[in-house]
Amino acid sequence: MIKNRNRVLTGLLGAFLAVGIVATTPGVALADAGTLAPEGSQDTPVPTPNSAGARLSDAQSAELESLVGASDFTTSTFDVDAALASGVAETAVADYALVLEADGWTVVGASTPSLRAEASPIAAEVAAAAAACTGKRGYTGFHGVFWQFALNSCDTDLLIASVAAAGSSTAAIGGVIAAVGALPSSGLSVPAGAITAAVGGLIAAGAGPLTVCKTASYGVHAIYLNAFVTGGIGCWGQ
Repeated sequence: MIKNRNRVLTGLLGAFLAVGIVATTPGVALADAGTLAPEGSQDTPVPTPNSAGARLSDAQSAELESLVGASDFTTSTFDVDAALASGVAETAVADYALVLEADGWTVVGASTPSLRAEASPIAAEVAAAAAACTGKRGYTGFHGVFWQFALNSCDTDLLIASVAAAGSSTAAIGGVIAAVGALPSSGLSVPAGAITAAVGGLIAAGAGPLTVCKTASYGVHAIYLNAFVTGGIGCWGQ
């Protein structure tokens, strides 16, 4: 169990922020693959703007759901042809595929070679951000009011880069979240709604809260990202 008593909880919790749940929500850490270790709250709340009403458009949500639908989280494989057949734009498919490849996924499909040139500069920047990785990673499940992802230092850097980039690609951000959801030994299935909620909250919040949480992860620079059912996000350092 992680014993850092000074982790920073950054909440963009919509209505939950207004009633003070940021200060009382316990931390949930990933002790090992598939094992959840709840901890008492030792987090210091960081005031952030209320994100109530901040949502992805119907088109963005549908795009992410189609991309996730073409992703096999058991084998860490993304099917480019299946995503294109569902109607997702080539640039979005290319961005999502490029980010997943950077995180070790296998990208398959006859259209893969011709798509590489379609990737946006943002996705290429995100894919190039990975370095030596520290910390735990994986989807830890649904915890009553939020879905949680453990992001190691590489995942955290990729996510910050993708969210901070001007004209952020929804597909690139979704690719980062989807990649960390591939933890076969956990026995958990990542719902499309969890990824959609995380992307929507991140677009509303910006990269600032993620940077705060990364800084609070002393020496590890890895975070836990919580996507709340209310549409906001929260995080703390591992």
